[in-house]
Amino acid sequence: MRAEDRLVLNTARAAGPAGAGLVLLALVEPVTRLALPGLLGSSVDTAIAGRPMSTSLVLLLVVLAVGTLTEIARESWEVRAEVTGTRWLRSRVLRHLLSLGGDGRRHFAVGDVLSRLLESARTTATGISAMVIVLTSVCTSLGGLVALFWIDVWLGALFLVGAPAMWMLTRWLIRRVGAMTTTYQRLSGELASRFVDAVRGARSIRAHGTVDREVDRILAPLPELEAAGGAFWETQRKAMWQAGLLAPVLQIGVLAVGGFAALAGRISPGELLAAQGYLTYAQGLLKQTALLARLAVARGSAQRLRELLDVPVPASGLRHLPSGPGRLSLRGVRVRYGERWVLDGVNLDLPPGRSIAIVGASGAGKSTLTEVAGGLLTPDEGRVLLDGVPLSEVDPRELRSAFAFAFECPHLLGETLADALAYSDRTPSPRRVGEALRSSAAEGFVRRLPEGERTPLRDLRLSGGERQRLGLARAVARRARVVVLDDVTSSVDTATEVQIGAALERALRGTTRLIVAHRMSAAERADAVVWLHGGVVRAFAHHDELMEHPEYRAVFQPRRPSLGRDSAVERARDPELTMEMAPLPVERSHSDVRSGRAR
Repeated sequence: MRAEDRLVLNTARAAGPAGAGLVLLALVEPVTRLALPGLLGSSVDTAIAGRPMSTSLVLLLVVLAVGTLTEIARESWEVRAEVTGTRWLRSRVLRHLLSLGGDGRRHFAVGDVLSRLLESARTTATGISAMVIVLTSVCTSLGGLVALFWIDVWLGALFLVGAPAMWMLTRWLIRRVGAMTTTYQRLSGELASRFVDAVRGARSIRAHGTVDREVDRILAPLPELEAAGGAFWETQRKAMWQAGLLAPVLQIGVLAVGGFAALAGRISPGELLAAQGYLTYAQGLLKQTALLARLAVARGSAQRLRELLDVPVPASGLRHLPSGPGRLSLRGVRVRYGERWVLDGVNLDLPPGRSIAIVGASGAGKSTLTEVAGGLLTPDEGRVLLDGVPLSEVDPRELRSAFAFAFECPHLLGETLADALAYSDRTPSPRRVGEALRSSAAEGFVRRLPEGERTPLRDLRLSGGERQRLGLARAVARRARVVVLDDVTSSVDTATEVQIGAALERALRGTTRLIVAHRMSAAERADAVVWLHGGVVRAFAHHDELMEHPEYRAVFQPRRPSLGRDSAVERARDPELTMEMAPLPVERSHSDVRSGRAR
């Protein structure tokens, strides 16, 4: 069984009682259908023979009533099964996507994920009812064929002559429609991705006056999408036309043989009437081109979901994370995006309880390095250790508790601001949240809100700097072993940045901090600097030492020298830091740059 078929079956199982009810009806409904022509034919023969018809009529009415009730129940349970199946699929896909973490971004764009989560999941769930109807049609068709042989062997034999052609047509339809569904939904996902990008950059589009150009870019896949949709309906049209031509030929042939058999006395008039009904049932599956196309669409959608679900979740273990100071080690770490190595052979030993700035030009791999070090992104090669334990072997719950992240553009999650600040697997106390707000210089503007921390997120109108400070407070409130700060003060003014930096130094003293730094002041305040260039560690040393090199100075925008140089000199004289972070010579292409890594 193919993976997409298993997914449709698993969705049917997840539909619960509604799915089970549909399967039961798929077995009961053929019985009522197949009983009807036989009872009708028996009633005709009874009437011709002049015998009482009361028993036959009662049975006929009972079968009609049961058939009507099963049809009503099927329509009701179909809706329930599709709703339940869609919810299960979306939950499974969403959980898997969130489990992928940063790995998911390397495989799927946002719009493509939305297309799979919304459209593909819903369409796959419609396969439950389609599959049940197909099962009913198969049982009914086989029963009709057996009944034709029972009435007269030549009736069944003649039907089998044309059945292979109908089967080949059906198989072609399912494969063709399934492939086109995958293509159509892929293009739809690309269209959604372009639209999401445009919404994110709406201000830039308006500022540059490129609305028309952007509309053309978004709608560029539309002709191909239209062609795929047209091919879908053209395939159905061809299949229905061919089936519509072949089915009447079979019907005329079987009825002609049946007529001669009745004249010859081999079958009765009632059996001839029953044979006509059984012939219709035997052809039922072969004439269900629209239903088979619907099943093929569901299978194509399931294939789209399988592509996402087949991406392996990063390995995790069951090891307990021993207590420790937060010492991070990276060994031979390499990360690829497409054909490009974003990180290439990174080896670092980061001293615990210190602030480490990650510095480099745009695209050097700074954010990727912090995501790998924090366990959000699995490296393609190499490994990361926290206090001597590989991250891939640590229990996921303990691993997440060991790290806290603050991002450049944080997303606030929850109903109220208090929910967003306490958003964590370990809910911090109100006191801890208050301390974190003070450390991130966010306490003042939060107090000025009409409802303070109880303000609903939907009512918040925040600047970029205010949002960054709230994200920073959320990270500080976690009390993690390692705190990752990814350019978290890029939207605040210099004075506020200095204030935040001093407060964080007090609040996170003794905590290992990885700081993606774009401003020179952030690198100056750090205990040491990892200088990245093209995904490679060029040097690991103090900021004041690295300032001797023009290429390092070029990373920052020209600005006046900081007045905080004395503290940097004091750190350089710290024997622990000198031992931990003394640069070591490595192979390099620029001999004027002293490169190294921590021992």
